[in-house]
Amino acid sequence: MSSDKQPEIKNTPNEQPEELIIPLVEERVEIEKKQYVKSQFQVERKTEAKKVDINEQLISRQAEIKHVPIGQYISDIPQIREENGVKIIPIFEEHIEIVKKIYLKEEIRIESHESVNEFKSEETLKYQTVSQKRISTDK
Repeated sequence: MSSDKQPEIKNTPNEQPEELIIPLVEERVEIEKKQYVKSQFQVERKTEAKKVDINEQLISRQAEIKHVPIGQYISDIPQIREENGVKIIPIFEEHIEIVKKIYLKEEIRIESHESVNEFKSEETLKYQTVSQKRISTDK
């Protein structure tokens, strides 16, 4: 200030003298953030397919059931048995006479037959692979 005058200070009862503040310099700080890319990654996922051959033998079974009439009296009840690959299940009934006898009415014969068939097929199986590649941008 170039004037020779000083600020006037007034004192009133019960009051403090006023103080004059004149700012001269003010400092300020500015902060700035920046991102820099140093390197990048490239990730690639692929889905691929491959053909697979399937060669297997498939077994199928068929059963043929025959009712074979027997029509004779027997002394004991026969058990279920197997003869030459044929399962035989006896069916009986009791007849009342003066003496009780066992009458073999019929047998059920179950014969199994097997056949082998070739099975061939081509199936497509999918699978995925992942690869990554670093792309450097450093100079």
